[in-house]
Amino acid sequence: MIGRATTHAALAFVLAGAVGVVAPAAGAETAYRYWSYWSSEPQQTQWSYATEGSGTHIPADGSIEGWRFGIGGEAARISPGIAADFDAVCSGVPKPESGKRVAVVIDSGTPQEAPPGEAPPAARTACVVTDSAATGYQVLLEVASVRTDAGFVCGIDGYPSSECAPLVDAAQEVSESAEAVDNEAPAVSAVSESTESTTQASGIGTPLATAVALSLLALAGFGMWRRRRSLRGSVT
Repeated sequence: MIGRATTHAALAFVLAGAVGVVAPAAGAETAYRYWSYWSSEPQQTQWSYATEGSGTHIPADGSIEGWRFGIGGEAARISPGIAADFDAVCSGVPKPESGKRVAVVIDSGTPQEAPPGEAPPAARTACVVTDSAATGYQVLLEVASVRTDAGFVCGIDGYPSSECAPLVDAAQEVSESAEAVDNEAPAVSAVSESTESTTQASGIGTPLATAVALSLLALAGFGMWRRRRSLRGSVT
């Protein structure tokens, strides 16, 4: 019973912390097309790439959260194109007696980084007044509809419409995406305005699939180790 509980807890921990975090690409020629998660602490003006998932990160009052869609990986990380300036976003919102203010930047990236046939919505900002214990993911849900897959943010406000962080050849994808937008890019289909997230299966080769596969392999190895240890004890 202890081993089973430990295994379940470990898997839950991996998935709970995965929201919005992507492992870097294996090589400089390859990258992911995905929503990256950024933050800036109070009194700071520089974006920092998140090292913790938005599902567990609790931003402080006066901080700013950033989401940027595009192509990035080991060779380059894609920070939001809007400055990390809390005052510029929340200056007109008074500080609440309880709770916190968190500025949010949602940058959908450039047409050259868009999936084939899609065009990025305009970047936007919002000031969220919420509970002090709200996580980055909960803050995002206050201002946007979110499509997720097993703890990974795949789409924000209907963009992209279906894919979930595919592994791409950066140079080829940028070229093909630009050509598709120049020809005729249909409007991005909107998702429900409900704050409930939806789920769609992602394909093999996404950061999500890789993370889950590695987690399951690690847990399977843990189970085999415990079994061998049990057998060794019974023999002696």
